[in-house]
Amino acid sequence: MNMAIKSTHKLIDDNKKPLTKKEIIKLISNNSNISEPIIKELIEDLLSLIKAELDRCEQFRLFDLGKIKVKPGHKKLTTNPLTGETSTEWTKSKIKFVFSKQYKELVETFYTESEDLKSRE
Repeated sequence: MNMAIKSTHKLIDDNKKPLTKKEIIKLISNNSNISEPIIKELIEDLLSLIKAELDRCEQFRLFDLGKIKVKPGHKKLTTNPLTGETSTEWTKSKIKFVFSKQYKELVETFYTESEDLKSRE
């Protein structure tokens, strides 16, 4: 487990850009001794499962990280400004991710510590 943490920190410290899909797959593969094609297939299976669950029940719990939720659209009364004609339309569905309490607290402590370090400099 320590090996994964060390290599992740090294990769993040060396590169200020977000990790790409390819980099994530390579990182997981290197740290778990599982081939990259298998890791890629597992991630694709997970994404397919998420899509199916969102379609089925409009939410997906992503382990202890949090929940992906779909807020369905609703009917809205609209008026055409040129003709004055009113009609009802459906608004778009929205998707949001809600982090679990433990990760919210983790982020709060991380940003508090980084602000303390900046103020000391």
